[in-house]
Amino acid sequence: MYHRVPLIILLWAALALGVQVNPRPPEIPFQSHTIDPGAAETAAVADINHDGRLDIVSGENWYEAPTWTKHRFRDLNFVQQYIDDFSDLPLDVDGDGYPDIVSVSWFAKRIAWWKNPGHASLPSSWKEAEIHAGFNIEFAILADMDNDGKANEVVAQENGTPQAWYEVRNGAFVAHVVGDRSYGHGIGVGDINKDGRTDVLTPRGWLEAPADPRAGNWTFHPDWETTNVTAPAPPGAQPQVASPRVTDLGFMHVADVNGDGKNDVIAGAAHDYGVFWFEHTDEGPWTRRAIDTAWSQAHASTLVDLNGDGRMDLVTGKRFMAHNGGDPGEREPLGVYWYEFRPAATPANTAGAARGVGRPGSAGVEWVRHVIEYGGRIGGGMQIPVVDIDADGDLDLVCAGKSGLFLIENLSKGRPARGVSRR
Repeated sequence: MYHRVPLIILLWAALALGVQVNPRPPEIPFQSHTIDPGAAETAAVADINHDGRLDIVSGENWYEAPTWTKHRFRDLNFVQQYIDDFSDLPLDVDGDGYPDIVSVSWFAKRIAWWKNPGHASLPSSWKEAEIHAGFNIEFAILADMDNDGKANEVVAQENGTPQAWYEVRNGAFVAHVVGDRSYGHGIGVGDINKDGRTDVLTPRGWLEAPADPRAGNWTFHPDWETTNVTAPAPPGAQPQVASPRVTDLGFMHVADVNGDGKNDVIAGAAHDYGVFWFEHTDEGPWTRRAIDTAWSQAHASTLVDLNGDGRMDLVTGKRFMAHNGGDPGEREPLGVYWYEFRPAATPANTAGAARGVGRPGSAGVEWVRHVIEYGGRIGGGMQIPVVDIDADGDLDLVCAGKSGLFLIENLSKGRPARGVSRR
């Protein structure tokens, strides 16, 4: 005969044995809305028409809140199943008070900005101006590169050209070259060494910002170049990989993950399996540790306090058909997730995490996966803006990709928004 043991007795027994009890954190309620079923690659959020409401920009259109009225404002090339628009960055370039849009293109090989006319919504009223051209551009971010407290500078992952960041000066862009080459697939910024300056992150290591961020020849530290590599193929597998290669990463973020006072790096594999964090070591290569290796193509990610507990969380998702079927796991179900990290309830497991979500004890850190969307049309795309788009006091998500444009509404503090279609 089996006897049920009250939960309270089990908890007291665990405490008596000195076992730390970490209950599963609560979930956040979300509701998904289809804004546009048409293909896109990326999205941004800004008050385009200055009516006090946040609108959505994606591809050739902007969508006017609160009913998401579609306005076509430009024409973009559609090449090999891609809308040639891989990052959209709202930035008031000309200082007229209206957000302009900085966009990067892979096939057109250029960074450009589109001037917001401030009134008309016809494509002919938005004017394009080139920032830099001649090289394939994967994606870009807005960052505070001059340490003035405002993320008004553009940092792009450009291929085949020295790493640079771009500053607006008198209505035009000025390039500041910080490295003598490009460093591969992945980009981010943050203060790695806690000197108060914004460093540049790459999949091979980081570029250390000098006292004058506009000075060239930043010092490169290849701290994770030898650990951020693809796993070698098992014996007998085809095709055989001669040697591990540097893993293509998506956006890269800085945070002290394990609470040791040193800043670590968080990033997802853009075209392979895995979401990882890189543990800051005093000597030798940084250790790459798994957060989740159960799904692939975590191209876009955002580091943000999603649940309002004062700690940063990671929002990410699987990009739909990133390489039109050529990536590992590319045909597996789409998903959007958020992860929170906390001290593990068990002693450190020096072997690290096995395949799957990061195990408790991986360097004393437990990563908790929360599923926002799974198995439907919604994936992570190339950017995931996380912002209180409906002004109800909690953070919502916007996701765009080849399967459509979607608003994922956080219902923690507000009621479902009106004027959008519901799934």
